[in-house]
Amino acid sequence: MRVVIVDPDLKAGRKLAASVEKMLPSVDVLLYGESQEALTGIENHSPDVTFVAPQVNGVSGPDFLAKARLKSDEPKYVGMVDQPDADASVAWISAGATLVVARPVDSLGIRTALRSVAGGIDA
Repeated sequence: MRVVIVDPDLKAGRKLAASVEKMLPSVDVLLYGESQEALTGIENHSPDVTFVAPQVNGVSGPDFLAKARLKSDEPKYVGMVDQPDADASVAWISAGATLVVARPVDSLGIRTALRSVAGGIDA
């Protein structure tokens, strides 16, 4: 399984990557902090799951997701929010996110994303 994390806050992105790898050691996690390199990475690496930060280099996460879906609609997209917010969740789902989770993403959020979005994990 391949997971992409798109987050300009590289410290938060690395923490999420470590948590995903701890839960599923066989996973291949790619972290992108810049929007253009993330779009290229999504297109070239065909991830199973993509976590997207609330903001990506001045663009809202849902707007970035809409651009990413033009490159590849294959990955299951997970939108992240800093605070629970019904309007933000609607924007994420409208943009094509399969799931919306709060940051920092805890083990339950990761497990839910990997199970429901990527078809399941055994951990």
